[in-house]
Amino acid sequence: MGVYQRDGRFMVYWHEEGKRRDKSFGRGEVARLQAEAFDLAIQQAKANLNVPVQEVQVTEPGAEPVAHQEEPGVGAEEVQAEMPLATSVATVASVAVPAKRVTFGQLSMMYLDHLRVSGRTPKHIANLENLLKSMFFDILGRDTLVEGMTYLKDIVPFIKEMQGVSPQTKKPRSQSCVNRYCDYLDAIFNFGIEMELISRNPMKGRKKAKEKPRDVQVGVDDLRRIMECAEPHVRWAMEVCFNLGTRPGPSELFALRYENVDFSAGTVRIFATKTQTYRTVPVTSAFLDRLKEMRGHSRSGYIVEYDGKPVTTIRKSFNKACVKAGITVDFRMYDLRHLFATTMLANGADLAAVSKLMGHSTVKMTADVYYHYLEGEKERAVSKLPSLIAV
Repeated sequence: MGVYQRDGRFMVYWHEEGKRRDKSFGRGEVARLQAEAFDLAIQQAKANLNVPVQEVQVTEPGAEPVAHQEEPGVGAEEVQAEMPLATSVATVASVAVPAKRVTFGQLSMMYLDHLRVSGRTPKHIANLENLLKSMFFDILGRDTLVEGMTYLKDIVPFIKEMQGVSPQTKKPRSQSCVNRYCDYLDAIFNFGIEMELISRNPMKGRKKAKEKPRDVQVGVDDLRRIMECAEPHVRWAMEVCFNLGTRPGPSELFALRYENVDFSAGTVRIFATKTQTYRTVPVTSAFLDRLKEMRGHSRSGYIVEYDGKPVTTIRKSFNKACVKAGITVDFRMYDLRHLFATTMLANGADLAAVSKLMGHSTVKMTADVYYHYLEGEKERAVSKLPSLIAV
């Protein structure tokens, strides 16, 4: 039993009464998922002849059953539309999906495959897979049927567990971390609904808790002190991050190349792997000159490099520079991105423009992240109103 491809079409094969049988589901992502669901139904039917199945009509073009040509050494046999496996799978003229039989583990693995063919980064997929296997499956149960999961019975205990102490940091997880884990679950269940593998989302009823804003206690002057104590490549990475507002790390900052810079227009084009979108950020003439200068020393083509090679992390070197500069508060490279936004807002920049430069999907997202800062800006804006009473 198994799923394979022939001429771009997704196929399922299995053996019945000593003969190989094959079925085509057409091309595309929907066809792949339907083939996997059918393969699962066959496996369950072989294991338990009483597994109920429901019929879901194939709508993907080219998904009609086709005859399988015998291949040397395989012993396959041509099959027609009707291919009963004992009495467990009633028909394969349509896609057989086990009714209410998809487990959380199966759905999660299908979702990971969906991310792989949708262009998400291998790092993001690996991180999510690690979370699933190290925490989510232990709490929710890998073999738990999704249709039997409910908000009160399964999701509330999951959230309470996530609000506890992290084994890694020995501290309670932040609300932003808890929200992110819940968002992962929500995406998995919504994917299941979209693919018609489940009928409802167990996360329904959850109210997303408001996250406590991160209080960045380091200003531009402190930033300059850190840069003075940093190694050259770290100093340059900090300068780039602050001037462009990039997400630090391989997703944006370390992926930038000089070919992304339009030196004539004075702009840098940044691809955000998180949102799968491009954004164009204009730069100051002073920073443009710095880019021209550093390009002359580049050996890899990447804007941030070390010893002529691309960089993947500078965390240790950055933390060392912070200690050397006498910074005693918690400060991360990501906080440079926050400084990029708050510095512009403090100087009267338009919220919508800042949102575009940050690469946020909506202005509301920017407002939600910086709402604590915008409260003070509202007071400053109101203070500029003139008095209507003559003095």
